[in-house]
Amino acid sequence: MITSTENSRSPLDKLKKQLADSRFLHWWLGELTGMVPAWMRASSPDSSSFVAIPLDSVNAQMRLPSTGGELALTISTDRILRKLITLPLATQENLRQVLEFQIEQYTPFSPSQVYFGFLVKARSFELGQLTVELVVTPRDAIDEALKTLSELGVDVRTAFAQDMFAANTLLNLLPAALSIAPSPLKHGPNLWLAVLVVLLGLAAIAMPIVIKREAVLQMLPWVDRAKKAAETVDTMRRDLDARIERHNFVLGKRENSPAVIQLLEELTRVLPDDTWVQTLDIKGKELQIQGETASSVRLIGLFEQSSVFKDASFRSSLTKGQVSGTEHYQLALQIRPIAKPASAPEMPQLAAEKKP
Repeated sequence: MITSTENSRSPLDKLKKQLADSRFLHWWLGELTGMVPAWMRASSPDSSSFVAIPLDSVNAQMRLPSTGGELALTISTDRILRKLITLPLATQENLRQVLEFQIEQYTPFSPSQVYFGFLVKARSFELGQLTVELVVTPRDAIDEALKTLSELGVDVRTAFAQDMFAANTLLNLLPAALSIAPSPLKHGPNLWLAVLVVLLGLAAIAMPIVIKREAVLQMLPWVDRAKKAAETVDTMRRDLDARIERHNFVLGKRENSPAVIQLLEELTRVLPDDTWVQTLDIKGKELQIQGETASSVRLIGLFEQSSVFKDASFRSSLTKGQVSGTEHYQLALQIRPIAKPASAPEMPQLAAEKKP
């Protein structure tokens, strides 16, 4: 049954998200990449495309490397904080914004104190989860190094963790405002050939998507009517359940609890002649009495033999009574529920069958 809290997003948004998260789409792109000849594949920049400058070696008197390549800061591992976290799969559309918003939850820093990057390690479509490696470094030393290099006439736009740079995992920790995307012209015409292959593949799957979109648009009015009908039925069911619960509560309490006059009659029968009650208080299924007696030792045993009371216990220590030879007591008694006779017909109660 569709409840009022479901379908908060439009069906078209859901279809778009399903296509983005589709395992088939990821598999298809991977297979398509594997079929492209090696000479047609775009070459990605690697560690050899950069000239590494250790962060700790940056100073105003340093000599800049004379070899070609883009300069990049490398940060030692003692300045790097790594965290493997699990997020909902839906966050991958705005993953950087989500991590920046939750940076204080996973690190002891605020977003303004660090530079960070992330790598998607795994996607679980069955569990709807995304496993992400968060890489964080304090920004104070990096900002100082960038300022020093800028004064030397060098514009550095990339910063990598030293161990990841050595492993050819180029995760730039600088924000997009400072980083520069590699120019496609640096890698020859291979990129354009790969783009052409991708466009041809997208054209091959465009027609089924258009057909499905038209089918979804035609079904929207039916879904909307079904949703409103389901919400009406759900409201009526909850109202009926509440009425049944209130009705059965009154009947159950009346049926299972003895009347006050019955409690007083049983209390008068059980108490011996040398015992009297000064106060009496009924709290739910418990009866509390206070008074004086000449034989407090046997009170517990007398009430345990009663068919109306059980679990008798003293709530306070016995003290000397006002009358000589008596003790003041405070006793708590549990009221037994009324046992139904086997031949007595049960009182009818309302019941409702809940649809799954």
